[in-house]
Amino acid sequence: MNRPSPLLLSLSLFLGLAACQAAPTQAPRRPVARAPSPPPAATPSEVEGAWSFRITGDRCIARVAHESMTLAVTAGPGGKASFSLTAPARSLPAGRTVRIGFKGDGGNWLLPGRTDAQRAASASMTLDGTGEGRIRDLLGGGTVSVSGSGVSAPALSVPDAGVSGRDWYACVARQTQS
Repeated sequence: MNRPSPLLLSLSLFLGLAACQAAPTQAPRRPVARAPSPPPAATPSEVEGAWSFRITGDRCIARVAHESMTLAVTAGPGGKASFSLTAPARSLPAGRTVRIGFKGDGGNWLLPGRTDAQRAASASMTLDGTGEGRIRDLLGGGTVSVSGSGVSAPALSVPDAGVSGRDWYACVARQTQS
């Protein structure tokens, strides 16, 4: 009787096991290298403005300006103050209801307003005791922001207005006495 050699037996067992293994149906996929997406343009959360003041006839005009955002405050006859906030490179869609808000050491307040066709947010208030207090808060420094549906703009850091601001405030006080 012929006996199979142990080497032949081992080889046939190995080949039998290899045949039982499932062959891969597809070649393994290599990851496709993609160019990285450019990061989205960063919207600064806060920009710092600088004050300027002027008095023209019966109007007291103050501006806090930065290239990304400008706040103009005009106090005029009739004891009213108007606020106009522009952010040229940002989204202030026309015809939206907005809120112009202030936060500072002197106080926090919100003014209801609207955006206009020039994409400026505007609001107004009476220069009564509350209105004068809000002007003083603003001159003391803090942060001004605009919020509303579809509105995207950074907050405007408003520095203390110093002596020039106090001189300008004298003009505002005269408006409340007219």
